[in-house]
Amino acid sequence: MFITKILSEHRNDFTAMLKCEHCGAEQKLTTGYHDNYYHTQVIPAMHCNKCELNRKGEMPTEMK
Repeated sequence: MFITKILSEHRNDFTAMLKCEHCGAEQKLTTGYHDNYYHTQVIPAMHCNKCELNRKGEMPTEMK
């Protein structure tokens, strides 16, 4: 997932539209935070609601 548009910002919190690099589906992010960790670790690990792949192309693992 990657950010296509930031919708709102308040201090370090933000909401944005994300787009999947695999299927092109868009979804709204309502819990964004502006810091290096969030942008380099959290967003790339997010899974698409449509195809369920993250940036690396991995499917989500089931919680046990």
